[in-house]
Amino acid sequence: MKLAEFEQNLHKKLKNYEKPRPLICEGNPLNCEIFIVGINAATEMNKDFWSFWTKEKGFSKSEWFESYILERKLKPLKPGKTRRNKLSSTRQRIEWIIESANPIKTLETNLFVKATPTADELTNKDRESSVFEFLLKTIKPKIIFIHGNEVIEYFQKLYGIKIVKNKIENFEILGTKTNLLAMNHLSRGWSKQKSIELGKQLKSEINN
Repeated sequence: MKLAEFEQNLHKKLKNYEKPRPLICEGNPLNCEIFIVGINAATEMNKDFWSFWTKEKGFSKSEWFESYILERKLKPLKPGKTRRNKLSSTRQRIEWIIESANPIKTLETNLFVKATPTADELTNKDRESSVFEFLLKTIKPKIIFIHGNEVIEYFQKLYGIKIVKNKIENFEILGTKTNLLAMNHLSRGWSKQKSIELGKQLKSEINN
């Protein structure tokens, strides 16, 4: 598939969503061999996904990142809070993982495309995985890293697989054969070193 066709198909998939967060990567999503998958994005961006997209190159993560940092900085603090970290805990760990997996290309996505501060705020209508499934079947990543108990439970229910945490296993999901590694959510219990080691492990699986 060419990038133009991918863009056209993704447009169709997203047409019924308001401010969706389907993916983050640098450049052409079709070149990504690693997927990082959560349940849904926690930060709804004011800028539209397509404002960071060009027909020639795909998604500009560098531009998105600048916007993410600015929007996060300007958001009102929660009651009782006096400061906010530049990056969320999850975002910081994702960046460490991606950096240590270089030069292998990584795509961030979620099972559900609607962004909410917590997954509990997703309605039944929001819990719809067709965009993720389009990305999976189109890009065919060599390995998928999923984090968080809720997304693990959904994977098992939706795709009829039994997942063992912290173990890389091979599955066929919707006709796509891929390796899968499931671990605890990146928002807690992850040091910088552990994140870096995971990135190296994912890269090693691609290179083997």
